[in-house]
Amino acid sequence: MYDYLSGKLVKKQATEVVLDVNGVGYGLKVSLSTAEQLPEEGAQVQLKTYLHVREDVLQLYGFANEDEREIFKALISISGVGPKLAQTILSGMTPAKLLAAIRNKDEKQLHAISGVGKKTAQRLIVELKDKSVVIHSGMEQTAESPSVAFGALENEAMMALISLGYRRAQAEKAIAKVMAKGDHPLTTEELIKEALKTI
Repeated sequence: MYDYLSGKLVKKQATEVVLDVNGVGYGLKVSLSTAEQLPEEGAQVQLKTYLHVREDVLQLYGFANEDEREIFKALISISGVGPKLAQTILSGMTPAKLLAAIRNKDEKQLHAISGVGKKTAQRLIVELKDKSVVIHSGMEQTAESPSVAFGALENEAMMALISLGYRRAQAEKAIAKVMAKGDHPLTTEELIKEALKTI
């Protein structure tokens, strides 16, 4: 129904944005990967879209590029993976890192993402293994640093740091530094506070 939307970015949060397209405000759910690539509020942007239709809800999802949208569509085709979990997965890893984990059959890394149980991680590897070849062929080949897969606590802290204006790479690095100390904070607030000290 909608392939993309172009308009003014009037609201930007870690997992949701609002685009003003000719006077109509469209709310779109986005991953952290997409959110951190967006400019500041007030800028003109274009997002690829996917309209998820349920009996009682129409929800638009936005993506920075075609590759992320294709991976999202592949994820929700898997039994037990809905749009919300698909966005969580894409927030826990960049598309390139996710495909690398699937190619390497890195079940542990996938399982570390909030909401991804052992069986779901296994299904991701089995069902996306062949699809990832097609998806990956259209992705830019870039050298990336080893991925750090975060759990729910770390992801929540990372979203908070991104919403404060820090880039995803900065947030990931800061949180990883805190977690590497071994003296893990008990709450999201403590983790954010400690991470801010390292930035």
